[in-house]
Amino acid sequence: MAPAVLIGEEQPQLRQRYADYLREQGYEVWAAADATEILSMAKAHRPGAIVLDPEIDEGQGLNAVLALLAAGLRVSVIFNTSRPRSLETDFSSWVADAYTVRSPDIQHWGESVLEHLETAKQRLPGFSPA
Repeated sequence: MAPAVLIGEEQPQLRQRYADYLREQGYEVWAAADATEILSMAKAHRPGAIVLDPEIDEGQGLNAVLALLAAGLRVSVIFNTSRPRSLETDFSSWVADAYTVRSPDIQHWGESVLEHLETAKQRLPGFSPA
């Protein structure tokens, strides 16, 4: 079984590119378009990592992550944002284990995300394949 990642991205083209890239790297991937899907998919599939724009669904992405963590989901959180500076003063955004910059440059984005996922595998034993 491959390590599982949930992608949360509103833009369909980026969501597909991100999901395809991670699948090519050997990850099992689910992709969500809004906070409601993020919550339901995370509860159903219990991914080892969630990569999402915290501002997805008019800011509800962050609230979804906070709810999942409060419910006890052990997951690595990577915020994928086009405005990383805006998160510096939002203390609730500090729940993220890492931050990446949202980009259509899949190679640059992918290298950054893979680096963070490797760290997550070491930190969360259930994230690595059995």
